[in-house]
Amino acid sequence: MIEFSELPIEKIEDYDKLYEHVGKEAIDDKVIDTLKKFLGTNCNRIVVEYPYHDKDFLSTYYCYYSQKFREFSKKCYRLHIMGGDETYYGYIVLRPTVKGTRLGTTYLSPKPLLEEEAYLMLAKYKAHILNNTCEIECFPWMKQEVDISVCAHVAAWTILRYYGNKYHNYADTTMGALVQKVKGDMGRKTPSNGLTPVQIADLFQEYGFSPIIRGAMKEENNQFLDEMTAYIESGIPIVGFISPKQHAVSIVGHGKINYDLLNDPVNVSKLKDDETGIILHSKLISSLYVMEDNYFGYRKVSKELPTSESDVDYNLYEIKFAVVPLYEKMHLVYNEVYERYVSLVESGTMNWEDVKVSRIYMTSANSLKREAGNNEDMCEELKMIILRLNMSKYVWCIDIAGIDNYKNNLTSGRVIIDSTCSTYEKEPWILMHDGNQIRYYDEDENDNYIVECDIQPYRIYTNNLEQV
Repeated sequence: MIEFSELPIEKIEDYDKLYEHVGKEAIDDKVIDTLKKFLGTNCNRIVVEYPYHDKDFLSTYYCYYSQKFREFSKKCYRLHIMGGDETYYGYIVLRPTVKGTRLGTTYLSPKPLLEEEAYLMLAKYKAHILNNTCEIECFPWMKQEVDISVCAHVAAWTILRYYGNKYHNYADTTMGALVQKVKGDMGRKTPSNGLTPVQIADLFQEYGFSPIIRGAMKEENNQFLDEMTAYIESGIPIVGFISPKQHAVSIVGHGKINYDLLNDPVNVSKLKDDETGIILHSKLISSLYVMEDNYFGYRKVSKELPTSESDVDYNLYEIKFAVVPLYEKMHLVYNEVYERYVSLVESGTMNWEDVKVSRIYMTSANSLKREAGNNEDMCEELKMIILRLNMSKYVWCIDIAGIDNYKNNLTSGRVIIDSTCSTYEKEPWILMHDGNQIRYYDEDENDNYIVECDIQPYRIYTNNLEQV
């Protein structure tokens, strides 16, 4: 029979009482310390469920733990985390593994874990408790099991589980299945010595992605961070490799946007490109959020040097490589889009503001059309063209605004780009507009059109990330 017990959390010390509810094979001081540090008194009550058969642990049990001389149980505990007013935050699986690795599959809302505004990729998951179904909006997390799965396995698993749950055209997977699909590099799969960016890219290919590996070369203006931020803005989670720590994390969101930087003319002068007047939206973001198996979910990584108060002990400049799991028909990558945008601005084709705060992201044509249809601020002529225009399944977008419009979350110009264009295609534009003119390419007619009309600034597109 499945049993449930309850533990009220009124003060930090109450977490110590979990030893009375959970068998010693599935709990230790590292579990207790993690819950105290990250959940604290944001949790009002824990409901302990036993036994719980977790599909991820079972998948590693049969390919790894069952081969051990020492006997491991297949039965897990599940901690249901409750907030005030009976808010269901999600659950944490406790695995009967070795000390320090017992925090398993975790679906936990970011709300009890964040202290600052964040923009995150979140998917909806369900937890069934007796005859009740609870919904959790979160990004998956777990701690590595060391031999069978290390940090890079976990980072890949979090992303594949996110995609498998949120999008019907991607298959869900378990940690055990993922481990079995890893292509050999130097040595055996288990115990694992870690994975390289190439192995992670190969792994993503096994699950139907067309991944790219990006490296943090010494570039002007930290273009690598701009590129990572653009993919995050696109709702595409990334595996980041941190050096010299030899650690991997999944990057799943960004921190607050510092609009105040635009109030100071000196800062504006530093941020903008002198030749084009472009200020990349990413320049106003100083932190990314990662799923960090050494700590806990939704940890902030800043551009600043880490201190004792920081979420993690590294900064953004220590992320040296990134593996981006793109959809197979996403051919144009960020750098190619940015270069074409710069050329377009330099051509003077459109009459955009002198200072152009520019947000570059990718999205599906369906989402873009749905947002346009629901956008009450968008002029009807532009709205109808976007709704009726043939587009590739995924498109690159560049939302362009002057400083005042940007600070008010308004777009005064937009460029839509065919993401399936060839690398050498110099004119990948599907649509572009400023305040007076819409230029678009009609694929059915194989011709370009220009429509003159008055286009007032309209609400920015924000479908890819959830503000928390």
